[in-house]
Amino acid sequence: TMTLTTANGINGDSNLPRPSPDSVLGRRPQELEDNVLGQGPRKKVCMQDPLIHHGRHFGRTIHAFCRIHGIINNGIIIQDELDTTGQLTKFTEDQKHHYKLFKQLLETQNVPYLKDTIFLASLERLQEISDMLHKGASGARADDTKGLKGPILEWITPKGQDSLVPPLLRNVKIDRGFYHERTGFLLCPTGLQWSDLE
Repeated sequence: TMTLTTANGINGDSNLPRPSPDSVLGRRPQELEDNVLGQGPRKKVCMQDPLIHHGRHFGRTIHAFCRIHGIINNGIIIQDELDTTGQLTKFTEDQKHHYKLFKQLLETQNVPYLKDTIFLASLERLQEISDMLHKGASGARADDTKGLKGPILEWITPKGQDSLVPPLLRNVKIDRGFYHERTGFLLCPTGLQWSDLE
């Protein structure tokens, strides 16, 4: 006679009781579902932290490259001096520019509590706020530059030419820059001649 071996290693026998739904095999479906060919439920929308969202906005519209913690730190110090003396004469032009960026950072409808929080926060909380804002700005910059890798090939291809020679892959950056004839030509400083090897 032939015996069958089931997935759990037990020899098959029609007289043996079938495992219950809550047995070692795990819970089994009990009811048939209708409309299984349609789309499933939508994924729950993941809410983004308002500070990250504001950081993305700041990085795209105000300043793409800056140390936000430094902007906040300098802005608080300069604001305290302004509240005390009413003037900014002791600060350099760069520091005044930092203060201007700080004021723009605080002017937001996305995070209405940001101004009060920054002026009352501990150093640890300021670092947390700065990190969240920086995360948003960095993420926006990464998203934007990632989206440029493909389209930029079309922009730099000379008119009347279908593709670059040698060709560049749309999603790879490693062979660009000074490693490629066309991108090297475009990156070459104006005072130098790309075709002149010396």
